[in-house]
Amino acid sequence: MKLSLLLALSLSASICAAQGKSKVQAPAAPELTMREKAIAESQSESKKQVSASDAQVSGMLTLKDPRPEVVTRSWSYFAAFTGQTFQAEGTVSKEGSGVFNLGNNSQTFMPGLELGVISTPLQTKALLWKFGVRAKAGFTSQETDVKLESGYEINDARLNTTVFSGGPVVAMSWDRFDWLSLTVSPQFGSVIYTQSSSNDFAAFSKQASFDSWGYGLDVAFSKKWSVFTEYSQKSLKGSNEIALQRDNFELGTKVTW
Repeated sequence: MKLSLLLALSLSASICAAQGKSKVQAPAAPELTMREKAIAESQSESKKQVSASDAQVSGMLTLKDPRPEVVTRSWSYFAAFTGQTFQAEGTVSKEGSGVFNLGNNSQTFMPGLELGVISTPLQTKALLWKFGVRAKAGFTSQETDVKLESGYEINDARLNTTVFSGGPVVAMSWDRFDWLSLTVSPQFGSVIYTQSSSNDFAAFSKQASFDSWGYGLDVAFSKKWSVFTEYSQKSLKGSNEIALQRDNFELGTKVTW
Protein backbone atom coordinates (compact mmCIF):
# COMPACT_ATOMS: atom_id res chain seq x y z
CA MET A 1 0.00 0.00 0.00
CA LYS A 2 2.78 2.40 0.93
CA LEU A 3 4.65 1.48 -2.25
CA SER A 4 1.67 2.34 -4.41
CA LEU A 5 1.27 5.69 -2.71
CA LEU A 6 4.96 6.54 -3.21
CA LEU A 7 4.74 5.67 -6.94
CA ALA A 8 1.67 7.87 -7.37
CA LEU A 9 3.34 10.86 -5.66
CA SER A 10 6.53 10.54 -7.72
CA LEU A 11 4.52 10.31 -10.96
CA SER A 12 2.51 13.43 -10.18
CA ALA A 13 5.66 15.35 -9.30
CA SER A 14 7.22 14.43 -12.65
CA ILE A 15 4.13 15.62 -14.54
CA CYS A 16 4.11 18.99 -12.71
CA ALA A 17 7.79 19.56 -13.47
CA ALA A 18 7.23 18.88 -17.16
CA GLN A 19 4.31 21.31 -17.29
CA GLY A 20 6.42 24.02 -15.61
CA LYS A 21 9.16 23.68 -18.18
CA SER A 22 6.67 23.97 -21.07
CA LYS A 23 5.28 27.24 -19.65
CA VAL A 24 8.71 28.97 -19.77
CA GLN A 25 8.51 31.92 -22.34
CA ALA A 26 10.99 32.45 -25.16
CA PRO A 27 13.44 35.32 -24.70
CA ALA A 28 12.13 38.79 -25.95
CA ALA A 29 13.47 40.24 -29.24
CA PRO A 30 16.06 43.02 -28.88
CA GLU A 31 14.65 46.60 -29.13
CA LEU A 32 15.20 48.40 -32.52
CA THR A 33 17.42 51.47 -32.71
CA MET A 34 16.11 54.85 -33.98
CA ARG A 35 17.90 54.42 -37.34
CA GLU A 36 16.39 50.97 -37.89
CA LYS A 37 12.92 52.35 -37.09
CA ALA A 38 13.35 55.18 -39.62
CA ILE A 39 14.46 52.76 -42.36
CA ALA A 40 11.50 50.48 -41.65
CA GLU A 41 9.04 53.38 -41.79
CA SER A 42 10.47 54.68 -45.11
CA GLN A 43 10.20 51.23 -46.68
CA SER A 44 6.58 50.90 -45.59
CA GLU A 45 5.76 54.35 -47.01
CA SER A 46 7.40 53.57 -50.39
CA LYS A 47 5.24 50.46 -50.71
CA LYS A 48 2.14 52.60 -50.35
CA GLN A 49 3.16 55.01 -53.20
CA VAL A 50 1.73 54.46 -56.69
CA SER A 51 4.26 54.23 -59.50
CA ALA A 52 3.93 56.27 -62.68
CA SER A 53 3.13 53.14 -64.62
CA ASP A 54 0.11 52.49 -62.37
CA ALA A 55 -1.39 55.91 -63.01
CA GLN A 56 -4.09 56.22 -65.66
CA VAL A 57 -4.45 59.44 -67.73
CA SER A 58 -7.55 60.05 -69.83
CA GLY A 59 -8.01 62.72 -72.50
CA MET A 60 -5.42 65.08 -74.00
CA LEU A 61 -3.42 67.56 -71.96
CA THR A 62 -3.13 71.00 -73.55
CA LEU A 63 -1.35 74.07 -72.21
CA LYS A 64 -2.71 77.48 -73.11
CA ASP A 65 -2.10 80.91 -71.70
CA PRO A 66 -5.54 82.12 -70.57
CA ARG A 67 -4.50 85.75 -70.91
CA PRO A 68 -5.45 87.48 -74.20
CA GLU A 69 -2.64 88.56 -76.51
CA VAL A 70 -1.73 92.16 -75.77
CA VAL A 71 -0.11 94.24 -78.52
CA THR A 72 1.54 97.33 -77.05
CA ARG A 73 2.86 98.73 -80.34
CA SER A 74 0.86 101.39 -82.16
CA TRP A 75 2.10 100.07 -85.52
CA SER A 76 2.87 96.77 -87.31
CA TYR A 77 5.47 95.54 -89.79
CA PHE A 78 4.50 94.06 -93.14
CA ALA A 79 6.25 92.30 -96.02
CA ALA A 80 4.81 91.53 -99.43
CA PHE A 81 5.78 89.58 -102.52
CA THR A 82 4.51 91.03 -105.81
CA GLY A 83 4.49 90.25 -109.50
CA GLN A 84 3.73 92.19 -112.67
CA THR A 85 4.34 92.12 -116.39
CA PHE A 86 6.98 94.55 -117.58
CA GLN A 87 7.94 96.04 -120.93
CA ALA A 88 11.18 97.98 -121.33
CA GLU A 89 10.78 101.21 -123.28
CA GLY A 90 12.92 104.01 -124.71
CA THR A 91 16.28 104.14 -126.45
CA VAL A 92 19.91 104.31 -125.42
CA SER A 93 22.58 105.91 -127.59
CA LYS A 94 26.21 104.90 -127.26
CA GLU A 95 29.06 106.34 -129.28
CA GLY A 96 30.62 103.76 -131.57
CA SER A 97 27.78 101.31 -130.98
CA GLY A 98 24.72 103.09 -132.31
CA VAL A 99 21.23 103.23 -130.80
CA PHE A 100 19.70 100.46 -128.74
CA ASN A 101 15.92 100.30 -128.90
CA LEU A 102 14.72 98.83 -125.60
CA GLY A 103 11.20 98.42 -126.94
CA ASN A 104 12.42 95.64 -129.26
CA ASN A 105 12.74 93.37 -126.26
CA SER A 106 9.81 91.12 -125.44
CA GLN A 107 7.54 91.58 -122.45
CA THR A 108 8.77 89.84 -119.30
CA PHE A 109 7.70 89.08 -115.73
CA MET A 110 9.03 91.21 -112.88
CA PRO A 111 8.87 89.86 -109.29
CA GLY A 112 9.10 92.34 -106.44
CA LEU A 113 9.52 92.74 -102.71
CA GLU A 114 7.78 95.27 -100.49
CA LEU A 115 8.59 96.19 -96.87
CA GLY A 116 6.97 98.73 -94.57
CA VAL A 117 5.19 99.70 -91.38
CA ILE A 118 1.50 100.50 -90.84
CA SER A 119 -0.35 102.01 -87.89
CA THR A 120 -3.19 100.41 -85.93
CA PRO A 121 -6.68 101.44 -87.16
CA LEU A 122 -7.96 104.92 -86.27
CA GLN A 123 -11.75 105.13 -86.35
CA THR A 124 -13.77 108.11 -87.53
CA LYS A 125 -17.45 107.19 -87.35
CA ALA A 126 -17.85 104.15 -89.66
CA LEU A 127 -14.42 104.45 -91.32
CA LEU A 128 -11.12 102.91 -90.24
CA TRP A 129 -7.87 104.58 -91.27
CA LYS A 130 -4.30 103.26 -91.30
CA PHE A 131 -1.16 105.26 -92.09
CA GLY A 132 2.31 104.00 -92.90
CA VAL A 133 5.35 104.04 -95.15
CA ARG A 134 6.71 101.41 -97.52
CA ALA A 135 9.62 100.66 -99.84
CA LYS A 136 9.35 98.56 -103.01
CA ALA A 137 11.87 96.95 -105.34
CA GLY A 138 11.52 94.87 -108.50
CA PHE A 139 14.03 93.19 -110.78
CA THR A 140 13.97 91.34 -114.09
CA SER A 141 16.61 90.02 -116.48
CA GLN A 142 16.16 88.87 -120.08
CA GLU A 143 18.25 87.92 -123.09
CA THR A 144 18.42 90.52 -125.82
CA ASP A 145 19.60 90.65 -129.42
CA VAL A 146 22.22 93.32 -130.08
CA LYS A 147 23.31 94.52 -133.51
CA LEU A 148 25.99 97.17 -133.57
CA GLU A 149 26.11 100.09 -135.99
CA SER A 150 28.75 98.24 -138.00
CA GLY A 151 26.37 95.31 -138.46
CA TYR A 152 28.18 93.05 -136.01
CA GLU A 153 25.79 90.91 -133.93
CA ILE A 154 26.32 90.03 -130.28
CA ASN A 155 24.49 87.05 -128.82
CA ASP A 156 25.51 87.08 -125.13
CA ALA A 157 23.87 90.36 -124.05
CA ARG A 158 21.29 90.59 -121.24
CA LEU A 159 19.06 93.51 -120.33
CA ASN A 160 18.59 93.91 -116.56
CA THR A 161 15.92 96.24 -115.19
CA THR A 162 15.72 97.42 -111.59
CA VAL A 163 12.84 99.52 -110.26
CA PHE A 164 12.70 100.75 -106.68
CA SER A 165 10.55 103.32 -104.92
CA GLY A 166 9.30 104.46 -101.54
CA GLY A 167 6.69 106.68 -99.97
CA PRO A 168 3.71 106.94 -97.63
CA VAL A 169 0.61 104.73 -97.80
CA VAL A 170 -2.95 105.29 -96.55
CA ALA A 171 -5.47 102.44 -96.12
CA MET A 172 -9.21 103.01 -95.63
CA SER A 173 -11.91 100.46 -94.76
CA TRP A 174 -15.49 100.38 -93.48
CA ASP A 175 -16.17 99.20 -89.94
CA ARG A 176 -18.51 96.41 -91.09
CA PHE A 177 -16.10 95.28 -93.83
CA ASP A 178 -12.74 95.74 -92.11
CA TRP A 179 -11.33 92.80 -94.13
CA LEU A 180 -11.52 94.93 -97.31
CA SER A 181 -9.27 98.00 -97.62
CA LEU A 182 -8.67 100.65 -100.24
CA THR A 183 -5.10 101.98 -100.41
CA VAL A 184 -3.59 105.13 -101.86
CA SER A 185 0.17 105.59 -102.08
CA PRO A 186 2.28 108.32 -103.70
CA GLN A 187 5.71 106.94 -104.60
CA PHE A 188 9.08 108.37 -105.58
CA GLY A 189 11.65 106.13 -107.18
CA SER A 190 14.12 105.27 -109.86
CA VAL A 191 14.45 102.90 -112.82
CA ILE A 192 17.80 101.53 -114.00
CA TYR A 193 18.39 99.76 -117.32
CA THR A 194 21.68 97.88 -117.39
CA GLN A 195 22.82 95.85 -120.39
CA SER A 196 25.64 93.39 -119.73
CA SER A 197 27.85 91.69 -122.31
CA SER A 198 31.36 90.39 -122.76
CA ASN A 199 31.64 93.00 -125.52
CA ASP A 200 32.00 96.51 -124.12
CA PHE A 201 30.30 98.00 -127.17
CA ALA A 202 27.04 96.33 -126.11
CA ALA A 203 27.22 97.23 -122.41
CA PHE A 204 25.58 100.31 -120.89
CA SER A 205 23.72 101.54 -117.81
CA LYS A 206 21.06 104.27 -117.75
CA GLN A 207 19.04 105.60 -114.83
CA ALA A 208 16.05 107.91 -114.48
CA SER A 209 13.84 109.10 -111.61
CA PHE A 210 10.06 108.94 -111.53
CA ASP A 211 7.05 109.64 -109.36
CA SER A 212 3.80 107.72 -109.29
CA TRP A 213 0.40 107.28 -107.66
CA GLY A 214 -0.78 103.84 -106.65
CA TYR A 215 -4.39 102.76 -105.99
CA GLY A 216 -4.94 99.35 -104.47
CA LEU A 217 -7.46 96.90 -103.09
CA ASP A 218 -6.45 94.70 -100.13
CA VAL A 219 -8.42 91.60 -99.06
CA ALA A 220 -7.51 90.19 -95.62
CA PHE A 221 -8.08 86.47 -94.93
CA SER A 222 -6.75 86.74 -91.36
CA LYS A 223 -5.11 89.30 -89.09
CA LYS A 224 -1.71 88.44 -90.57
CA TRP A 225 -2.31 87.41 -94.18
CA SER A 226 -3.89 89.19 -97.14
CA VAL A 227 -3.76 89.43 -100.93
CA PHE A 228 -3.90 92.64 -102.91
CA THR A 229 -3.88 94.21 -106.34
CA GLU A 230 -2.59 97.67 -107.22
CA TYR A 231 -2.75 99.95 -110.22
CA SER A 232 -0.11 102.66 -110.52
CA GLN A 233 0.71 105.46 -112.95
CA LYS A 234 4.39 106.32 -113.29
CA SER A 235 5.88 109.44 -114.81
CA LEU A 236 9.59 109.96 -115.54
CA LYS A 237 11.19 113.22 -114.47
CA GLY A 238 13.20 115.36 -116.87
CA SER A 239 14.07 114.59 -120.49
CA ASN A 240 15.50 111.10 -120.89
CA GLU A 241 16.13 108.74 -123.76
CA ILE A 242 14.86 105.82 -121.71
CA ALA A 243 11.18 105.48 -120.89
CA LEU A 244 9.00 103.60 -118.40
CA GLN A 245 5.59 102.10 -119.02
CA ARG A 246 3.03 104.43 -117.55
CA ASP A 247 0.33 101.98 -116.48
CA ASN A 248 1.25 99.12 -114.15
CA PHE A 249 -0.85 96.37 -112.55
CA GLU A 250 0.53 94.36 -109.67
CA LEU A 251 -0.68 91.32 -107.75
CA GLY A 252 0.76 90.28 -104.41
CA THR A 253 0.40 88.61 -101.07
CA LYS A 254 1.23 90.31 -97.76
CA VAL A 255 2.12 89.20 -94.23
CA THR A 256 1.61 91.60 -91.29
CA TRP A 257 2.95 91.14 -87.77
